[in-house]
Amino acid sequence: MCRLLGVLSPTPQPLAHHLRDAPHSLLRMSLWGQKAPHRDGVGWAYRDGRGRMRLHRWGARALAGRDGLPGDLTPATTLLLAHARKASPEFRGLRGALHAQPMSRDGLLLAHNGTVRDAHVLGAGTSTDSQALLHWLARAWTPRTPEGLREALQELLGLVRDFTALNLLVTDGEVLYALCLYTGDPGYYTLHLRRGGEEVVVASEPAEGEPGWTPMENGELLVVSPDLTTRTWRLAVAKAPAP
Repeated sequence: MCRLLGVLSPTPQPLAHHLRDAPHSLLRMSLWGQKAPHRDGVGWAYRDGRGRMRLHRWGARALAGRDGLPGDLTPATTLLLAHARKASPEFRGLRGALHAQPMSRDGLLLAHNGTVRDAHVLGAGTSTDSQALLHWLARAWTPRTPEGLREALQELLGLVRDFTALNLLVTDGEVLYALCLYTGDPGYYTLHLRRGGEEVVVASEPAEGEPGWTPMENGELLVVSPDLTTRTWRLAVAKAPAP
């Protein structure tokens, strides 16, 4: 159970804006959002001024007893993925920085909300369900196009059957992808989208009193291009919702 935040904008903004200061900030969702607090790890990946993705992650101790976020929030960015973790019961013993998100592999960055109880079907050698998802996706997503991702995710749904949510934020450093897919508790797992003239934001929770937020559909895959044009697909879910 985690909180997700993804932002794509043509205008660089300080990390502090979306991570700490904005009404929909990661800090607000972590400390005061639904099923708060989410203090079992925190991290973010952002594109720097040279177009390179920077990844920073901290374990549970980084947020213990504090109302702020670790790290330097002054850099400005046009692409941000951020994640505040509340470990699922199955993975409560894994709360170090290595298990915080986003996670990186083979040029992909991924943040995940939900629990995949049968993640072992995706292959051995990983320690959490989110890591298993990333490792599998890095292999299966070929070619690295939006259509290729849609096909890979549809294949994924034929493999995993026992999950609460497969809510994903994914980027290759250029395009922002968001998948909203859950089997129950839509009040918690639904992702929310806000399109503005200067940015597109995907968040686990909309900001109270901030206009323009719309819920994503269950099974919806959103693609946000660098010029902020968007397109969506609906994935076919082969399993029945969990009771």
